[in-house]
Amino acid sequence: MKKILFLLLLPFTLINAQNQKLGVVLDGESKKPIEFVDVYNTNDNTVTNENGKYFLLSNNDSISFYKLGYEEIKTTFNQLPDTLLLFSKPFELAEVVLSNEDSLLNLIKKAFSENYPNTNFNEKFFIRSLLRYDGDITRIQDIQGKLNRRTLLYGKDMELKKKDFIFQVQNMRKIGLEEITENETDIYFKFRSLRAILTETVQIGINSKNFEIEEKYFDNQSKVRLEFKYNGENQKINNQGYYIINLEDKAILEFYLKIEPNSDFIQKKDIKYKLNFYEKNVIFKKDTKSGKYVIKNGKIRSIVEVKNNEETFQTFFDSEDILKSYGHFLDMKIKKNVNENKDVFKLDFPYNKDFWHAQNQLLLTDEMLEFIETVGKMNEEFDINSNFK
Repeated sequence: MKKILFLLLLPFTLINAQNQKLGVVLDGESKKPIEFVDVYNTNDNTVTNENGKYFLLSNNDSISFYKLGYEEIKTTFNQLPDTLLLFSKPFELAEVVLSNEDSLLNLIKKAFSENYPNTNFNEKFFIRSLLRYDGDITRIQDIQGKLNRRTLLYGKDMELKKKDFIFQVQNMRKIGLEEITENETDIYFKFRSLRAILTETVQIGINSKNFEIEEKYFDNQSKVRLEFKYNGENQKINNQGYYIINLEDKAILEFYLKIEPNSDFIQKKDIKYKLNFYEKNVIFKKDTKSGKYVIKNGKIRSIVEVKNNEETFQTFFDSEDILKSYGHFLDMKIKKNVNENKDVFKLDFPYNKDFWHAQNQLLLTDEMLEFIETVGKMNEEFDINSNFK
């Protein structure tokens, strides 16, 4: 297990390049970390993790930072501080007059075929799956590979099909506990499948008739944040979120949904469980060559409460899946080598230390690094699932 720690914690200073930077991005007002900030130049790119940390390695001296809703910063490696502050753009009084919010949502739907690819295309992906048990990490898994999609978003008359996604896994690293034992009851938390992760990130529609919608304009009236909140009669539904829309072409730039359901427990053998919290964030970007919008980043989080039938124990599982997509529309061969419907933690693939040393798509957080060190000290009575050799 000591070898695992060595492989994951190698210092970045061993990598030779003209410019390299390990830094953090914070909100200028709250001083809290900002996730999914694009860190890039014309040659290289990465994204900040949930701690706001990033690492960029480049032969280009320029470096830019951008997140939708924040002021963009362009600087150089030599002038860049270790901690960078981004300031949000203020909302503006509406000067654009819409007949009603529903009409804008209809315009977005009408622009689907122009804004999003509706034929199959390729991309590369990076997926991180994380599980916390009563607040502490118990599993980490990263998967990188190639993907073919039948389409991006699904219109009213389109249905999901078995062959909508073709995956070729190229790299994987995973480490974590197989099961949790509570009061002599073994509990295995099932991760989402690759297909489920992709499917959930393309489901971004709401029925506007059941929601209150408020408009907030910014960026010189070129963008609007449509905030929605459920106001229907179903007392078990508590949904809210927002769309950020580019008013020039009626394209969705970002979608966020938060659900805090008032749901009943579901019985399964000796335990019962229910969903307490769900959130989803999907960020789009416009591909410069094709002119089509594609998914850039996505994040899905669920908190599930579990009890035994006697209710002598109560525990919470916090599951998180992060998707980073890049290399869209590349002409590349994709050969299926994985079951896309299988729990990702049950997938097997060899560990490639050279790849994981060199990649900088999504840094491990401080919490993850601490977990890896803890697992390295565990004795053999714990059932550890890892592909590190």
